[in-house]
Amino acid sequence: MITTALRHLLRARGTEAALLCHTGADTRSTLAGLPLRPTDLILDLDTHPLGSPVEVSGAWIRDDEAEIGLVAVLAATPTDLYRALTVSTHLPRAVHVLVALVATPGHQEPPLPASPGMGQWRDLQEMRVRRADRSGWVCELFFPNGVETSQVLDTIVHSTRGRRRGPATAPLAVLNGSEASLWRPGDTRARGVESSGPVPLRRVTPVGDLALRVSGDAARPEWTEPVVPVLDRATTSADSWERIAGPDGLAQGGGEVPNTVHAVAPIDEFTVNPIGFTRVENGPLADLTTHGGHAVVREGNKDLVTVRSDGTVTGVDLARLRHLRGVRVDWSGHTGPSAAVRAIASLAAGGVPLLSGQVPAWASSLGTPLTDLLAGATEEDLNDQLRREEYSVRLRRAALRAHGQRSRWRALGAEAGVPLPREPRVSVILCTRRPEMVGFALAQIARQRGVDLEVVLTLHGFSASLPEVRSAVAAFRDTGLPLIVHEADADQIFGSVLNDSVARASGDLISKWDDDDWYGPEHLADLLLARTYSGADLVGVGQDFVYLQEVDLTVWRNRKSEAASRFIAGGTILTDRVVLEEVGGFRPLPRAIDTQLLIAVIRTGGRIYRAHGLGYVLRRTGGGHTWSEDMAFFLHNHTQQWFGWRPSALVEGEPSPLGQPATEYTGEIR
Repeated sequence: MITTALRHLLRARGTEAALLCHTGADTRSTLAGLPLRPTDLILDLDTHPLGSPVEVSGAWIRDDEAEIGLVAVLAATPTDLYRALTVSTHLPRAVHVLVALVATPGHQEPPLPASPGMGQWRDLQEMRVRRADRSGWVCELFFPNGVETSQVLDTIVHSTRGRRRGPATAPLAVLNGSEASLWRPGDTRARGVESSGPVPLRRVTPVGDLALRVSGDAARPEWTEPVVPVLDRATTSADSWERIAGPDGLAQGGGEVPNTVHAVAPIDEFTVNPIGFTRVENGPLADLTTHGGHAVVREGNKDLVTVRSDGTVTGVDLARLRHLRGVRVDWSGHTGPSAAVRAIASLAAGGVPLLSGQVPAWASSLGTPLTDLLAGATEEDLNDQLRREEYSVRLRRAALRAHGQRSRWRALGAEAGVPLPREPRVSVILCTRRPEMVGFALAQIARQRGVDLEVVLTLHGFSASLPEVRSAVAAFRDTGLPLIVHEADADQIFGSVLNDSVARASGDLISKWDDDDWYGPEHLADLLLARTYSGADLVGVGQDFVYLQEVDLTVWRNRKSEAASRFIAGGTILTDRVVLEEVGGFRPLPRAIDTQLLIAVIRTGGRIYRAHGLGYVLRRTGGGHTWSEDMAFFLHNHTQQWFGWRPSALVEGEPSPLGQPATEYTGEIR
């Protein structure tokens, strides 16, 4: 299908030159045998160095920019296309642009690009999007007067993630070197520069705030740019075993083992992440080892995944491993230290349970949290579904926070002394009718880790002067966290009360919190991670763990997580303020407010994402809830159940209520 489409375009293009680009494993062979002309060019986007222009013989000049008839980009997976997006800023403008994806993971949305919105595509003549085989796609766009190629690729890439792009990576970068795109995948704002500088100006300002040079040797030219600082990093091949060790195993010149996390190229968390994680019972174990001269994930006699020489693992690779109970790590089966660290960190970021035993010293750049987890896991941990998923969550947390692209660049910016934008603040909206539950709820918010937050506490129908409320508020303020207390009339409609609470918040993000449910200390931090890698408009978790108070029973339900969803628990909603504005806020209703918000997000074209639910426990009593389901609903299709209150280990127990000890509540639960 893809070869046929390329062949047809090349024959129908007239006399114009063509540029055929490929990225990812085994894509070069697809271009063999096509009807090319002497002026045509085949370009490997994986090896083309940033900072080196792409020159196509036969290009013409329009408005001082090179333009050709056809640019085709063939990518093995979305991960490869995302990386190639950074290099595409060097590609010429084109009249006809074709982007072909050989394979996509099952959760991938179709590539349906939308106009960038500044009039650039007003003369679009034709656009076609077609499936290629089972999981591939071909997208073609034709512009009579030509278009910026990187812009077309950018819209196609991000169309697979929904309408929101998610938080940007800072600082703004300029790059040099053949592996520089590994450090900044998916960013058309990043520009290539010469290895010695200077950084070009856009009008009167540099096009970047930090320069990164990636090369395979230590002899780099002097940096001549006086304004923009530069950092240097080695390629993944610079520390290959052949370069850093001689026949006797002793180190020799040409490279050194990286000993810090920030010395290794980051993970592209937008395509390498836990999306698609599945619960597996009695699944097979595979091995990350060497076979046929390559690092592979091998199940029995079958190679499921071949790891790239630079350690890249793609989203399609992760999809091929979801049926496994886990992967055993053979530390000898890699190209070199950097490649091994990238591969293992990528598998961990994808939530693949890993068994490794003692981590060798040369892999210390994985970071202490990740190495401790890997060294402490046993096969017994993977035999139980709950323990396996808990371990997976801990792995993905450690890997994404240490090796994700956003965290890596914030660390690089700090190293270079570049001022960074603050992380988003979360405003936690806590609305309650029960004074006796204020201390219980505030205690769980107070122990949240890894997030900048404030609390808007709305007392619906009672006063802050009540003793139990006053003491709980005072204890919370002693933590130093910001708290706004608002009193709402008892007869005010609940949806309207929530809107008033949001109006008093100052955060970038709004998180809804229920007063009687249990939340683990990483609840908000996990949702922020999910917001980044999912690109969703609204994130939350499912009602995986439910405590049925009437019968003193905890149920772990068989609910799908790490996936797009139409329903999440209302007490776990996290969304941007602008999303609430776009959907009109909470409806002024007394019941079903959360459901109505989810419906509104979907109807306005938004996406809802359900992250793992192990850090949340829903409490159900006999009645009085705004969402009414009988006990049988929660007992249906469960995986495990226990007598008493038995949450996941990720909840980390129950904190003591703030202020006076919480009395046993008897009020109705909304």
